[in-house]
Amino acid sequence: MCNQKLFFLILLCFISGNIHLNAQSPDHLNIISYNIFNGFEHGNARQREKFLIWIKNQKADVVALQELVDFNAADLEKLAAAYGHPYTAIVKENGYPVGVTSRFPVEVISKQTDGFWHGMLHVRTAGLNIIVTHFSPFEWKYRKNEAEKVIHYVKENNLDSCIILGDLNAHSPFDADELETHEKLKTQMRNWDIKNPQYGNLYNGQFEYSVISTFLSAGFEDVIGRKVHPAKARMSFPAAFLYKWKWNDRRREALMERLDYILVSRDLYPFCNAAKVHNGPEAEGISDHYPVSISFKFKKQ
Repeated sequence: MCNQKLFFLILLCFISGNIHLNAQSPDHLNIISYNIFNGFEHGNARQREKFLIWIKNQKADVVALQELVDFNAADLEKLAAAYGHPYTAIVKENGYPVGVTSRFPVEVISKQTDGFWHGMLHVRTAGLNIIVTHFSPFEWKYRKNEAEKVIHYVKENNLDSCIILGDLNAHSPFDADELETHEKLKTQMRNWDIKNPQYGNLYNGQFEYSVISTFLSAGFEDVIGRKVHPAKARMSFPAAFLYKWKWNDRRREALMERLDYILVSRDLYPFCNAAKVHNGPEAEGISDHYPVSISFKFKKQ
């Protein structure tokens, strides 16, 4: 009899957990992360307009933005309103802020800047825990520490239904086979490290994968790494725009890498039904990065 009661108690808890997720989340959810290059190059009207045209066509439910340079909270609200998002949050109003916009109410849980190159913003929206960050562009050891701090925060707060996204300036082991063929990129990064010995993006002159592996070993899934094939289709940086090249300029291929991520906790991964790096011509001319997206299809009970 006791075993039967225990079984029904466990079943009730399981059902309650599913109801919580499903009650808070829509049937379908589209999430985008985008590094917008110094706040559209410090407010370039043409880039901003191209962004608005592109983002409106995506019909995103939640958008994470990095490099909100020269943006304050009111500026982000105005930008978001232009594509139909009434709810926003920004981690700070100086330097290189990260922010979130959403079709759903946004509850700010935490804003952290200490120990983070550009900050970490944790919000709850659409029934999900969303963590937006932007890791150091200069030093893999600093990025590793940032990744460990994020994971510690997730575990300390027992976060489930959690998404970590942003420009992590790091390489995924899922991309290694492709990335290791990009010798021109490796040479370029080696030369930078030599000129800037106080930093270091490579580990002993080689590409470094431990930052993203920190998330994978903690139970997060690299959705784009798993779902987008071939690996060339995952590359998110640099856009041809950075070099004033045309989108189909083949010189870009040898320099391509994936720096932009959307990582999800394992309880969410079964609901992910699509992922994409928008590195086609439609997003060219907006930023030096290409945006990345995933979508969910939740099964209602």
